[in-house]
Amino acid sequence: MRSIKFNIIVLLTILSLTTFAQTKVVSNSYSFGIILKIEKFAGRDFRYSLELKSTDTDSLKNIVIKVQQVINDDEWLDVNLAKDVTKDTVWHSLKISSKINPRAKEIWLYANFEGNGNFFVDNLKFEIKTESGDWEKFPIKNADFENNENNPLKDFRTNANIPDGSTIGLRNRTDSIGGKALLIKTTKASVIFKTNYGANKRIGKYCNINGIKIYYETYGTGEPLLLLHGNGQSIVDFNKQIPELARYYRVIAVDTRAQGKSIDNDSSKLSYDIFASDMKALLDSLNLKKVNVLGWSDGGNTGLIMAIKYPDYVGKLVVMGANLNPTENAVEKSMLNQLKKDLKKLQQKQDTESKQMTRLLLMLSTEPNINVEDLHTISAKTLVLAGEKDVIKAEHTRLIASNISGSQLIIFKKQTHMVPNENPLLFNETVLNFLKQEDVKN
Repeated sequence: MRSIKFNIIVLLTILSLTTFAQTKVVSNSYSFGIILKIEKFAGRDFRYSLELKSTDTDSLKNIVIKVQQVINDDEWLDVNLAKDVTKDTVWHSLKISSKINPRAKEIWLYANFEGNGNFFVDNLKFEIKTESGDWEKFPIKNADFENNENNPLKDFRTNANIPDGSTIGLRNRTDSIGGKALLIKTTKASVIFKTNYGANKRIGKYCNINGIKIYYETYGTGEPLLLLHGNGQSIVDFNKQIPELARYYRVIAVDTRAQGKSIDNDSSKLSYDIFASDMKALLDSLNLKKVNVLGWSDGGNTGLIMAIKYPDYVGKLVVMGANLNPTENAVEKSMLNQLKKDLKKLQQKQDTESKQMTRLLLMLSTEPNINVEDLHTISAKTLVLAGEKDVIKAEHTRLIASNISGSQLIIFKKQTHMVPNENPLLFNETVLNFLKQEDVKN
């Protein structure tokens, strides 16, 4: 979850201009950050600073530092932002000063760089004001960038990949301070436009199903391919799949009930059977049957139920990180324990968002309840996927695959439940290779 949240915050930081259906961004944005445990310093003043210098700047140049205070992965608090507006080519400081929220458990620090040029960074500091009024430096490994010549950001969280035309290294400082500094060098930055998947007003539509409005977006042409996201997610979480899949298929990306932009003012119990029924109704409204279905996590559970209950509606089926029941035989115990803790906290809240999330987590903790025997009825050509480090146990994934006649099984080595986001090239290639396979005629 944390790597996803890091990338989300980075994305929110670098957005510069939103249009009707697209967002204007600089192509080479690069970020690094670190998470600090600060619970025992609740209520104290803090300051975060970096020393900076940039050369060969252009009109795309932008440097931003950010502080995000966090309770846990699902509860974010105060945000502080500072932009470097100076054109100086000499060393100077960029700072954020604020107060630690009494509810915060962690502080996430970020620095983001975009545009063409040489960006020098040194002496990252996070300081907390003591009771005596002095400033005490919070220990951060290699905050002065003196070590790790081959990988100077080894101890930090970073973008998954270094942008094309960019290099990361260390250089000696030539001023009186001396020592080494981080150098982020970029040469191929340009402005690009990205489609706002999940918030594309130009093509987004609603399907009214018994008073519930299911939001969906359609991209590409060809055979229909229905995308079903995970619990608490939305179409946005398929942003690394949609553009590639839409090159070959008519992609129908959906915000399932009570999630994303779908409108559900009901308070009744949710279930994967209801989700599957919603998808049948959506496909009926589009006059579609025998669609290919790609379901991730909760979406995989829904996909399995669709294939069992509505076989005429499912052509080929891909499920990633699905399960038959939420027990320790299927799901890692740590995940189930965290789910219980999160649910207990949410049930104490009365705001609309918390009530909706409570409905979703209650479903996640009690469903699905798919009988192994029911898998024998699936006639759709099926690909079962999971990560080697998935929260779904490998033996459970194998159980699913072994009980679907003719199914294919791939467990991605060294990958997690989040492989569609963390390794989209591998995931997309695997899905497309399966979907493009010709059906064997008897």
